[in-house]
Amino acid sequence: MKSIRCWLALLGSKLAYRALRLLGRNASHTPGRVALAVCPDYLAQVPKPALTICVTGTNGKTTVTNMIADVLMHAGYRVSTNRIGSNIVPGVAAALTNALGVSGRPSSDACVLEVDERACRLVLPQVKPNFLVVTNLFRDSLKRNAYPDFILELIDKNTPPGTKLVLNADDLCSSQLGSAEPANRTYFGVDELPDDSSGPSKNIVADYSYCPVCLTKLTYRYLRHHHIGQAYCPKCDFKSPQADFRLTTVDRDARTIAVAQDGASDTYPLVSDTLFNIYNELAAITALHQAGLTSDQIADGLASWTVVDSRLNQVMLGETRLVKAMSKGQSSVSCSQTMDFVRHQPGRKSVVLIMDDWYDRKHSVEFIGWIYDADFEFLNDPDVVQVVATGPRCYDHQVRLLLAGVAPQRIVCCEDELEAWRAVDTVNTEAVFLLYDTSTMHQADKVAELLIAEAKR
Repeated sequence: MKSIRCWLALLGSKLAYRALRLLGRNASHTPGRVALAVCPDYLAQVPKPALTICVTGTNGKTTVTNMIADVLMHAGYRVSTNRIGSNIVPGVAAALTNALGVSGRPSSDACVLEVDERACRLVLPQVKPNFLVVTNLFRDSLKRNAYPDFILELIDKNTPPGTKLVLNADDLCSSQLGSAEPANRTYFGVDELPDDSSGPSKNIVADYSYCPVCLTKLTYRYLRHHHIGQAYCPKCDFKSPQADFRLTTVDRDARTIAVAQDGASDTYPLVSDTLFNIYNELAAITALHQAGLTSDQIADGLASWTVVDSRLNQVMLGETRLVKAMSKGQSSVSCSQTMDFVRHQPGRKSVVLIMDDWYDRKHSVEFIGWIYDADFEFLNDPDVVQVVATGPRCYDHQVRLLLAGVAPQRIVCCEDELEAWRAVDTVNTEAVFLLYDTSTMHQADKVAELLIAEAKR
């Protein structure tokens, strides 16, 4: 320990952790607040394990953090992590406390930290991680994150020299990070897929249509969604980087993926069919390789890994599937991806929107403009026979659905989310999808419980 004050902060943090756990609390945030109150530069002073990995990005950081931590533990590492998403400064401080013994010496071999994009300026310069994984950078909550380039600059300015970056080669925004130390960058990417496009984006939001260097319109060799794909400028030398770790094959029947690197190809279990989780898995594989694990160790760790229930979960209501899918509120890209996932699912379906921000409802006013950047048009699909808009902003969602071309008779509004189960059509549908925000998960769980109880009657 660098000072008595830091050791006292560690001791106070550990006592707070023990007390909260005895009370049945998660203790993922308050112990960090205690440590910071005693020692404001706790993150900088506290010793770190030999391997420290930070994970940030607009979407996917919780999944990637958990995946990296779990594979490391399966490989025999003692790991400390902020698993449940306490990803601002107190949560990071609490995870670092858990990585140490009372003496102040590391008791963990590795620390894997999810870091909120905005918190990077406070966390990265002090923690100085060995690796920083950036999943992607998209347009997010306007009132909090402004614009993707703002977050790009914030992360870039605050990444310590020597930290090795693991970046998404198919993301034209985050792939620009680390230009001052290009040798410290490792890229992952997905080879061209059968349903990729070279034409205009199918999404409303396309933040990288023009070259950031000379403002010439970019040419996409292939485009996946929003600005995810491979592009180049026909006028200057700006282009998407080449991936060091390339996902070449997705075999959904065999439940495997093939990843090429350094002239070799390795096979890994496919943990999820969805494109965004395929990217998450590839990010984790790349980071784990960079951290020194072998392909066999990574594949063994992924063999039994599943996406946590809070992100994607399915149960049966008799003959009808009930699917809960997280759709990050006030994030148009996350919501668009989830709606795209829903429309490609088989069968007639009902969709319940539980996406109002719970905290804004209690303490502020939600900025609803983000719904006009989200692709509600994906719900204007013949197989989507009903959309139930819920919450105080349900009529805003109704207007957006009407503008997207969804027929009025297919839309039901319900101001009280917990009454939405009464409106859901489980007779004429083969699947019900509950789309919820990180802050409304408890309401989605309750609606699911009510639907399950009704089905059992």
